[in-house]
Amino acid sequence: MKSSYGDLERKIKFSREVEEKNIRRIILTFDLEDFINRRSMKAYLRILRLLRKYDFKALFFITGHTAERLALFPQVLELFRFHEIGYHSSSHSVRPSIFEYTDVENYEEAYQSSIERETAHINPLTGEVEGVGGIEFLRDLFPNKRIVSFRAPGLCWSPPHLEALKKLGIEFDFSADISSRPAYYKGITFYPYPIVITGFVYYRRVSLMLNGQTTVLASHPSFYVNSNHWDFAYHKGNPDRLVEVKPRSRIERESLFLDFEFLLKQISLLQRVKFLEVAPYLSRSRENLTVTRRGVERCYEKSMAWPRDFFGFEPRFLRSHFFRYFDVD
Repeated sequence: MKSSYGDLERKIKFSREVEEKNIRRIILTFDLEDFINRRSMKAYLRILRLLRKYDFKALFFITGHTAERLALFPQVLELFRFHEIGYHSSSHSVRPSIFEYTDVENYEEAYQSSIERETAHINPLTGEVEGVGGIEFLRDLFPNKRIVSFRAPGLCWSPPHLEALKKLGIEFDFSADISSRPAYYKGITFYPYPIVITGFVYYRRVSLMLNGQTTVLASHPSFYVNSNHWDFAYHKGNPDRLVEVKPRSRIERESLFLDFEFLLKQISLLQRVKFLEVAPYLSRSRENLTVTRRGVERCYEKSMAWPRDFFGFEPRFLRSHFFRYFDVD
């Protein structure tokens, strides 16, 4: 079923109506990045079926590697036609990752490396570029979708990388902790920093998540079925082979999915009483981003948390790239 420009205009109009009426808005987002563990595909399918059960549309951020796996599962692909599709990088944790190949002194070199790698298939064992893939493959997989949003792996984004993605058609970022409201800057609308729901405690009090007019909820379906990080093998460099991590117990899996469904029930009730609206449709913000030196510093530190904690990586040049991008002295 092909999308039309009329359908796109309807989505944009709906998004702006929600904003103008000052209705609280929730955007349900999911990161699909585990291409190693086969059980994660079942988790994707279960999440999609639950969303359809409650008639919710969501935004799925998909990596190049996961897109290649999804191509083998037409049953799962069929369910994505009800949702929005975003991009989650050509590879997730394969080295060199975004924070490594853009951590060079020359900003233009980092930009060009990003263009090359985000349009390529990346060998998951060597990290080398091997033909067409990445965002090009994702768009071929979903030819009727307008793929214009991005979330960086680990919420670790890099300014020259984002500028390269803008060149490749990205208009919306869901990675940066730079604004509490959707705000526009240099051709990109930055959405609020997501609330990551990865444990039982988050599912219980949905009202605490509504910290502004627009709240972005983020979830990792692989979390429901894997007992450890799916990319554990990459924390010390590219592995010699791809190895699955241990699964969660059946009781753990079912408890997590039940709690997730409980969250959907809560949101559904709040939507029925018009307390909020679940709306993944995106439109350029009419509010321009205001930046301060302190805000940029906080944004940079938040972005570097994942590579420092999981990879032991300490950047050399990325901080200066942040201040250059935001034109802050």
